[in-house]
Amino acid sequence: MTSRLKSAILRHTDSIKRSNLSGIKDTIRSRVTTTDNGYGSNEYIHSNFYDDDNYLSIIKCINGGYHITEDMLKFMLDYNGCLQTNIDNLKSCSKKSKSKVKAQSTLSSYHTTRAAQLKIISALSLEAEYLQARHDAIQVVIDECRTELNRIYSNERSGSSRKHNRTDHMIDSFEAARSVLLKLSDKLDKLKEQKTKEDATLLEAKILCENLSYTHGVKESKTEKANNSRKKHEQKLEEIEKDIARTEDAYEQEKKNYRVEAKRIYEKCRILEEERLKLIGDTLMKFIKVAYSSENSTQHREIYKELKSHLKDERDTSKDLDFWAKTYGVYDSTTSLSTETNQNDDAHDDDDEEEEEPSSADTTTSSTKTKSKKNQK
Repeated sequence: MTSRLKSAILRHTDSIKRSNLSGIKDTIRSRVTTTDNGYGSNEYIHSNFYDDDNYLSIIKCINGGYHITEDMLKFMLDYNGCLQTNIDNLKSCSKKSKSKVKAQSTLSSYHTTRAAQLKIISALSLEAEYLQARHDAIQVVIDECRTELNRIYSNERSGSSRKHNRTDHMIDSFEAARSVLLKLSDKLDKLKEQKTKEDATLLEAKILCENLSYTHGVKESKTEKANNSRKKHEQKLEEIEKDIARTEDAYEQEKKNYRVEAKRIYEKCRILEEERLKLIGDTLMKFIKVAYSSENSTQHREIYKELKSHLKDERDTSKDLDFWAKTYGVYDSTTSLSTETNQNDDAHDDDDEEEEEPSSADTTTSSTKTKSKKNQK
């Protein structure tokens, strides 16, 4: 083959590669960046975190994280199932195709052409081995994540459901923090019931006094008794109203105290939720690294780079935590880790950048240069 013809073929092949890679990149970007960032409704979506027992929102958030992580692992298992099917099909295809070629008539199938067919068919087994290694590596990622998930979430006595191993402690902490508030709330309810009854009794006493004042021949002792009863109920009502005012003041102060304590407990829950979000993020990063960072496939490397870039630039544990906090009215900028985390991530990204692997074109060029040097010698 002449050098001119070789150059023409290489230019044509390189043009095809660039065209295909460009199309792949556009497809990846369109599918990766077009994600659903909607936030659906739930029973706590419009509730204040510090009112009633709305603290349960963070408890349910933490416990529900188990099922979210399990869904992620189920996806990875399904992916591995598809990969195993492909591996089995490749092996089967290789075996059948080899048998067919070997059974061909030696009159038509012979020498280098026959050997070339068998060589290409044998490559299916090599591809199956490569895919099997990827499959096994993904299974390791799944097993590692599930081990950590089982450490964080324990089985409940009632059955197969799971809850975070710190759930009971956090609930007890919230309940202890709001116990005084609940007592004051109950006291207020009882005082208001007493006031309602006393209002009705006082109204009857006033009506009786008024009726007696317009009735002739009523004994003075009876009128005096009615007036004394009215004054007694007025005095009792006044005492109840003062007690209500004092209790309301104490209740408002205790609400402030509870808010401070509940915020402190929430920060502990936030750390637990951060641990779960980080586990998901780390597992996703390990998965795409195994699934798409293939040194033998340029297309897989492009997929890997795009997904890796998306996870590093768009997935952020602290932003998630802050979003949750803003949604439920518990956000505090002084506890936000977004700025600090981003700075640490930037520094970490510089150290974490993997060395670029040589492309097939670079390898070809390097090989050509080496041969040229040998020829010169």
